[in-house]
Amino acid sequence: MTEDRFKFSLKDRKGSIHDYFGRVTIGDPLIASDLLRYYGEPVIVEHIDLDNLQAAPTQFLGPTHLATGPKEVKLDVPYIAHLHDEAWKSEVLILFEHKSSPNLFVVLQLVVQALLSLYKRWTDAGRPASLRNFHVPMPLMVLVYCGEEDWVNKIRFQDIFEFIPEPLRRFIPQFQLIVINLRQFDYDNLQGRPETQAVVETMKRVFDETLAEYLPGVLSRFEAVSMDDRILELATTIVWYGGCVTGLEPKRLVEAVTNVIKGKKGIEMAETIQRGIFSQGKAEGVVEGIAKGEIRAILRLRFHEVSQEIEEAIQSMTDLIALRSLIVHAESCKSLDEFKDGLL
Repeated sequence: MTEDRFKFSLKDRKGSIHDYFGRVTIGDPLIASDLLRYYGEPVIVEHIDLDNLQAAPTQFLGPTHLATGPKEVKLDVPYIAHLHDEAWKSEVLILFEHKSSPNLFVVLQLVVQALLSLYKRWTDAGRPASLRNFHVPMPLMVLVYCGEEDWVNKIRFQDIFEFIPEPLRRFIPQFQLIVINLRQFDYDNLQGRPETQAVVETMKRVFDETLAEYLPGVLSRFEAVSMDDRILELATTIVWYGGCVTGLEPKRLVEAVTNVIKGKKGIEMAETIQRGIFSQGKAEGVVEGIAKGEIRAILRLRFHEVSQEIEEAIQSMTDLIALRSLIVHAESCKSLDEFKDGLL
């Protein structure tokens, strides 16, 4: 088995493994909070309560006609927070987006999502005509970027209109993204919880092409925290992602895990990674692992739990076509029971 056999090309942007890793890890409220607190704008910490970040339910905003044709627009990684004001505790809708390559039109993507979400809330409330009956949440759009190319730290909606006379620019709606550019932070000075530091270091080292060498050091950050289910899942995701993008052989991945995470936990984690990435020694196992991870992430985001029975049923599936159909089912089902009926 050669390492190149399983390696994802960092130039292949159609392989969304980088963005998938971003969605899964930023989908952890504690990591999202750390990213805003330690890597975002200081004014956010001053005005927004980041200690009580709540994952918002997945919102399907109805069909819209995009470049790929009609499709459902859904929020990627949405959170609800509140301002520190004593009078209203005004609500904030925080939309995260992870990008691994520069794309100015991400501002258009997030603006559309924010406006559609606010419009849907207003419509669901019966379209009240007064602010006394409907308080509009403040939309906060956050871009987390870690890629090979430099990117500006401020992205504004106005910037996508290149050939507009300056006197007319004041009529263009003003939207600005909070850009968390992880490239500008040093490895030795990463902030936040140990698991947040591990996630940030992983993202940076993938694009520095040093993760294969430093994976044990990344995992060593978890030694400072209790290895509960949440931490184990994060650590497993990091090693799985590292195995996919670096092409490390299973033996080296297992060594990296068991040298840092001792005892039964380390052995179980290593076995899980082997099954997920190198299923039957086929490269298709990587794609299979991505699909299964996507299903779990969607279900946890929407329903906050996945039963052992559902976990085992998902893990036993090997048909990629069926797994892709199951992703759609996970996004559209109204309950875990409905998902289970279509799965078992």
